[in-house]
Amino acid sequence: MPGEITETGGDSGCCDRLTPEVTTASSPRSLDAKNARNAALLPKCITEKKFTIAVVVLVTVLIIVIISLAVKKTPIFPPCPLPVRAACPDSWIGYRGKCFYRSKEESTWVTSSKNCSSFNASLAVIDTKNELHFWVEFLRPSHYWFGLSRKFKQAWKWSNGTEFKNQFPVRGEGLCAYVNEKGASSTVCSTEKYFLCSQPESCTTGG
Repeated sequence: MPGEITETGGDSGCCDRLTPEVTTASSPRSLDAKNARNAALLPKCITEKKFTIAVVVLVTVLIIVIISLAVKKTPIFPPCPLPVRAACPDSWIGYRGKCFYRSKEESTWVTSSKNCSSFNASLAVIDTKNELHFWVEFLRPSHYWFGLSRKFKQAWKWSNGTEFKNQFPVRGEGLCAYVNEKGASSTVCSTEKYFLCSQPESCTTGG
């Protein structure tokens, strides 16, 4: 109808439909009826908007809580806690994932190896030059057999038969190796020295 302004644009939300229609021929009574209708719709519209906002906030909070719980339930565990002394038997020394035992008596290399076996260990395996340096400083000035030996003019091997990869030099022409103040040296296997045993640390026995 000419001169009449009505709602356009489809369903854009309940609050958008609250704008009263204006006509040039509107009577005060019809305007009052339309205003009363809009007034009745207004609380419902506000309630719907509040409900939508509440749902969005609730979902957001739930997502944050779920993420927080997921992070707390996935702790990162190292292979064994450091320091590892607590994971070693009494009187043993924990170092870099292994437990070491220093003898209080001297014996030959072969006897020393048997003594370590009685502890469920072996003559010490020393993996790196840095580890060797640690034991040089720790054990000085005493000499300690460790797990390298060889046959005449053959390669050095560990007690379990694994070939030594020359991580550090072994001085001397002997067939059995020991740690002294200079590093790793070798001598006749029948010589009596202190000995150093090693075994892998046990996480299950840690404190």
